[in-house]
Amino acid sequence: MTVAVLELNDQNLIIQTEDGTQHTEPGFAQLTANGIETGDSARAVAWQQPQHSYNQYWRQFNQLALPSKQRWARHHADIAFAQIKQLVAAVGSPEQLILSVPGSFSDEQLSLLLGLASAVPVEIVAVIDSALASSAEQDSDALVIELQLQQAVVTGLAKVDGRQQISNQEVIPDLGVMQLYNAAARHISDQLIADYRYDPLHTSDGEQLIYDQLPHWLMQLGWEDEISVTVPSAQGDLNLVLRKQQIAEILEQRLNGLNTLIKKHPGAELCFSHSASLLPTLLPQFAQAKLCNQNSGIDNCFNLQDRLTTGELQRISELQAPGKSKAGASKKIHQATHLLYQDHGYPLDQPISLHIADKQLSLVTGIDNRAALVFVVDNHQLRVLHQQEDLQLQLPDFCQVGKTLMVAGHKLRLIEVSNA
Repeated sequence: MTVAVLELNDQNLIIQTEDGTQHTEPGFAQLTANGIETGDSARAVAWQQPQHSYNQYWRQFNQLALPSKQRWARHHADIAFAQIKQLVAAVGSPEQLILSVPGSFSDEQLSLLLGLASAVPVEIVAVIDSALASSAEQDSDALVIELQLQQAVVTGLAKVDGRQQISNQEVIPDLGVMQLYNAAARHISDQLIADYRYDPLHTSDGEQLIYDQLPHWLMQLGWEDEISVTVPSAQGDLNLVLRKQQIAEILEQRLNGLNTLIKKHPGAELCFSHSASLLPTLLPQFAQAKLCNQNSGIDNCFNLQDRLTTGELQRISELQAPGKSKAGASKKIHQATHLLYQDHGYPLDQPISLHIADKQLSLVTGIDNRAALVFVVDNHQLRVLHQQEDLQLQLPDFCQVGKTLMVAGHKLRLIEVSNA
């Protein structure tokens, strides 16, 4: 039977099959005249059509009636069901699922989730805590921080007799990535009002534009102390400088609850899941913390598949560190380390800028917004920081060895260089 792992974090839900087929999408939904749309297409109009937009249905995963009657959904569980169906279909409809869920899911919510899965239909063969899955190979006590769209989960892991166990777990409400984006968006709005008397958050189109660009801008600030951005408006293009220190100070103001929990575990190694990568990227106090890559939890679920799928179905809260995979076990995905072009490898641990002149490519390390394309690897995915209009571009969904990029008709290959 085909098996897939589904990581249920509504900031970025990830499903991957044993052969490496992967699909990701955010926990956004749009109720339309034709049904329920979920994922990137729903997020792309979320601020333009807020009356039909939903992004809290995973946090409020239940069967309570929606505030207003809707044709396609009676409650949040109906919306979540539509997204589960789309996720499963996107990777070829596997027959079995291993669920990786954050500690914020209650037993009642898990029971409801199992019922929805059976209606897809897909069989749930194991349920594991996502913090435990991502840190299965941790050699010491750890504190794992996960950010969802609307809340955070902080999980204490203890190493006992060679096993990693959840020792404690707390949910911090209203500390999700959306709250951080909201704070950054307000800062941008204040700057534009002061400089141009223009508030981009006053109109739905302006809001959509800001929130569409925010993830890219904040990622770029992870590499540079300041960046110049352009915000289109009725007054024309408005130029703005974003400074990393100012954004970091704004985000820090939201972290009182998180900092309090961290201080309670002085001996634990601080680990940020890929969902919380924004914090160690922008905040200097977390710069030395461990950052789990996007696929660590999924890889561990596949490597431990035989141990996870035996016995009674229950939420797994402790496990042995994974050993070597057995022959015929799940295919492990290798993340590329370099981009190969004309016999030269360019390291992917920092941004790459591609210039085009006389139909020839030239590549340089670093961010150059005069380039035709600037991208960076972010948790196994290639993220575009800058792209010229009308540039012909095809990027792989996943930064995997052997995948290729097509840029203006030129093919570039992703490779792995050992001991580089």
